[in-house]
Amino acid sequence: MERTEVSFDIETLPQSIRQYVKGAKIFDSSSDNARSLFISGEQRAYLKISKRGTLKREYEMANFLHQHRVSPNVIAYESDLDADYLLTEAVSGEDGTAAMHIGNPEKLASVFGEYLKMLHSLPTEGCPYANKTNELLNEARVKGIDLRVLDEYDYSAVDNVIIHGDYCLPNIIMDNFQFKGFIDVGNGGVGDRHYDLYWGIWTLQYNLKTDKYRDVFLDAYGRNDIDDEGLKYFTKLIKLTEQAESMS
Repeated sequence: MERTEVSFDIETLPQSIRQYVKGAKIFDSSSDNARSLFISGEQRAYLKISKRGTLKREYEMANFLHQHRVSPNVIAYESDLDADYLLTEAVSGEDGTAAMHIGNPEKLASVFGEYLKMLHSLPTEGCPYANKTNELLNEARVKGIDLRVLDEYDYSAVDNVIIHGDYCLPNIIMDNFQFKGFIDVGNGGVGDRHYDLYWGIWTLQYNLKTDKYRDVFLDAYGRNDIDDEGLKYFTKLIKLTEQAESMS
């Protein structure tokens, strides 16, 4: 995770968050639509800033997952007229794309599968978002996708596990392969395991530049809980959604 020290006017922040940033060194580590700042002060933390209303889900999912000790603690969540502010504790370690992890790809693929199975084994009770598959299907319909194409697969999606929603190597923090926490959990909820499995396969191929470790990942997760038709179902759904987005 790249970090560049930046100057930042803390007077633009809500008062409840300003106290944690005052006197700290601030580093920009943004990698998506939200601005992400690493706060290096008395307390190490990450501050995410995005459009008003866009971080509420991440705040609620992070709180839920922190109860199960798999996501960092939320220090503060605030909104003003224009933006959301989410401040979370920084956990020790590096993300899955760090050189120390990428340098041992077989070990990386194995633990990446094990930690996903751990996430999917959490109790679903109390999760604030209980119908992830319906969300994905509705999103596809809005984009004009004819969902009848999914009927070719002998599979019915089931929302029965806690999914990350963006299970990619940058979103898991480890210390020499020891699990420390999941981050960027704003797309999570109760969903179908094969959605996360698709993205796990995708990120390993993308970051390792080969699909050689696909089976290592799936074996570590546990083949007994994987339905090949389920993987095909979500591969089709995700690719159709991406195609529709690229054409809009």
